[in-house]
Amino acid sequence: MQVALERLPNSVAKVSVTIDPAEMSVAMDKAFRSVVSKYNIPGFRRGKVPRPIFERYVGRGVLLQEAAEKVVETRYTEAVQQAAIEPVAQPSIKVVTLEDGAPFQFDIEVETKPVIELGDYHDLLTIPLTVREVTDEDIEQELQSVARSQAQLVPADDEPVSMGNHIIVKLKGFVEEDEFEEPFVDDDAYGIEVGSGTVVEGLETQLIGFKVGEPQTVRLTYPTSHPDVTLAGKDVRFEIEVTENKRQEVPAVDEELAKAVGLESLQELQERVANTVKSRIEAQAKSDRLAEILGKLKERVVIDVPSALVADVVHQLLHEMQNSLARMGATLEEYLESRQIPLEALQLELRPQAEERVKEQLLLEAVARDQKLTVSEDEVLDSIRPIAEMYKQPLTALVRLFKQRGEFESLRENMLLSKASEFLATAKSEEAEPA
Repeated sequence: MQVALERLPNSVAKVSVTIDPAEMSVAMDKAFRSVVSKYNIPGFRRGKVPRPIFERYVGRGVLLQEAAEKVVETRYTEAVQQAAIEPVAQPSIKVVTLEDGAPFQFDIEVETKPVIELGDYHDLLTIPLTVREVTDEDIEQELQSVARSQAQLVPADDEPVSMGNHIIVKLKGFVEEDEFEEPFVDDDAYGIEVGSGTVVEGLETQLIGFKVGEPQTVRLTYPTSHPDVTLAGKDVRFEIEVTENKRQEVPAVDEELAKAVGLESLQELQERVANTVKSRIEAQAKSDRLAEILGKLKERVVIDVPSALVADVVHQLLHEMQNSLARMGATLEEYLESRQIPLEALQLELRPQAEERVKEQLLLEAVARDQKLTVSEDEVLDSIRPIAEMYKQPLTALVRLFKQRGEFESLRENMLLSKASEFLATAKSEEAEPA
């Protein structure tokens, strides 16, 4: 088999493949054995006709066509590997020459990952990794966060509603322009955590100062971007009565708090909190440096972004958006309806963000190749092992499932991107190997 590679615009590769006549002859023998039972030849049992008679009745071209299809199927992967390309979409196969006794020629055209020329990027590794010092204020804020995580709700019916309180209200909502005064919400036990942002913008702040048993009226305008198109941009009125009020009783930062979170002493809690804050600050510093380096690389390196990869990332972004909307009790369909746009328009909006994400992934892959970073099978197994333990599954069975679904290699690729990210986030110029 002979393979020739031609790079076309838009990250498309054209691989021209030539198959020797001798291989085609073997393939035609296999083709005959494969198709002979599909034909009825007079005077012979199905599948028992000699080949010369089969060719006389059916034609040699049938075998040639069947052989060509099988050769393309079996040789495709090898041809792609020999051409050293990484397809990212379904290929287009075009037969160039298919003649009995002659070399079989066919072309593969497929969108591929582009060849990234990083150039000399080591000067970017001189960008400082700036990690600020942990302050007493940082530690105090984190200690207070730990304390709030152990807060208990206590009755506060004799107090006015305050930020952070958990309240139960009788709630009726009316659209002001609705002349029939039909409530769009009518609930005798509607729970709200004041300040959590889980109800329509502008409602929670107006609840501050309300008291249990005192009916109140609240007016506001729903955001135009609200997922419910029947309420978006509408002026509404809520008739509200607080029926239950509880406030958070936050424990003091002391020995008892330390024991409540499973530690022996306040000093141990303070040390853990200090380490947590330090790790968070270091992670943010790495993230900032990585973003700066990738940003400068995107300015320097010309990247022909494959549309297939962009489409995949757009799909990922839509999935992330669906999850975010679901947490707010809405659906993607409701969001599209509220904006009065089709799905295709939203996908078009997401393309620039998707293109930037693809560029960053391609750059990280190029850095991994340049630095000869790898992820061993043992490393992938180590990352799967906690999942197996969590679900009480044999590691071998879970690995087999990952491989069947193609998730094993996807996990390896993600781990490689993480290694490349860590390198760019932390490496100094002298640590990098020459490009």
